[in-house]
Amino acid sequence: MSGRDARGPDEHDHGPVHRLVDSLARDSASRLVAALARRLGAGRIAVAEDSVQHALLQALTSWPFKGVPAKPEAWLATVARNRALDLLRHEARGLALAGDLVPFEPATQQHEGHFDRELSDDELALLFAVCHPVLPPELRVTFALKSVCGLAVRQIAAGLLREPAAIAQRLVRARRQLETAGIAIEAPPPEALAERAESVRMALYLMFNEGYSASSGEALVQAELCVEAVRLARALARHPMTAGPASDALAALLALTAARLSTRVGPDGVAQLLDDQPRERWDGRLIAAGLAHLERSAEGDALTVWHLRAEIAALHTTAPSAQATDWPRIAAIYDSLREIDPSPVAALARAIAIGRARGAQAGLEAMPVLDDSPYAHAATGVFLSELGRAREARLEFEKALALARTEPERRLMERRLRACDAA
Repeated sequence: MSGRDARGPDEHDHGPVHRLVDSLARDSASRLVAALARRLGAGRIAVAEDSVQHALLQALTSWPFKGVPAKPEAWLATVARNRALDLLRHEARGLALAGDLVPFEPATQQHEGHFDRELSDDELALLFAVCHPVLPPELRVTFALKSVCGLAVRQIAAGLLREPAAIAQRLVRARRQLETAGIAIEAPPPEALAERAESVRMALYLMFNEGYSASSGEALVQAELCVEAVRLARALARHPMTAGPASDALAALLALTAARLSTRVGPDGVAQLLDDQPRERWDGRLIAAGLAHLERSAEGDALTVWHLRAEIAALHTTAPSAQATDWPRIAAIYDSLREIDPSPVAALARAIAIGRARGAQAGLEAMPVLDDSPYAHAATGVFLSELGRAREARLEFEKALALARTEPERRLMERRLRACDAA
């Protein structure tokens, strides 16, 4: 059977195969797309994406009956490569590519520190390639999130606070502009890296946020997205052409925040806020790495959004308890951040910090009107509860429950509602 599962079709439980393919789609698809896009050349990102998707569907169809291959990722790469050739068969370019598309063997991953694998050169090259100056900044970030980071349209829409239809339109425009300009899917020259770095930083930040607080589904955390975002952010901070205070600040922000991943959800499956997280379980190695990046980020003169967010993360991470957190300082940082980032998310975080620093009434007065945000309703409910207004708090928690994006968040709101009933 040459490394394959030897059981017959009737003896197979398809569940494990589906879970394996889901895992490969989540963890390997973007790397396979990147590798194939590099080989296909200019304007062929869509072909690479379609080919990898075809390979995943083929795996779902054949593996339950023929058995899982010894090297599943290499199998997917081969099928995707053949599919790409089929799609290009009627083009003269397709014939010329046949000799270049050699079988793809995933590189042996290097383990380092806390994480389980390095990002491949193909992913790094494609990330910078799709953040090409021919695209306006919003298209660069959107396209990078889809093509390299592997986020779905709905996930990108949630991160950018846009409707999915608008994000889908952005992706179509980005592909057209890249194809029209004949942009090659290849690493840009070293001198071109710096001008693309801010778009790359924003894409990594949004990728991390989706992993840290999922926009939908049963799980609150998608650790693999956080792992890749932290690893690539640290790589940016080390690269001679992208190193600098802003990259170090981003790496600090992501590493310090990722240190709390294991405590985001409690053993009962309920989302845990900072107040409830056991700090002794936070990852000390990530905290040390984040603080080292934060120290290096102070070497420049510019104060970026990444510096401000990283300082907030550091204040949370180094505080011995939630009560001992320097909330007045955090509220002051959010005042500065609002001038650079006037987004609703930053306004909500500022209101929460003010409530912790100056009291629940001050937090309510600073709260922005965000009717479609479960977090805004939940924070409002907490402040109302602290003021003894349990009936009003219950209404806010009910709204938060109706809007909750993941199962752990729903369970947290149900717990809040039970507390209101008890009060």
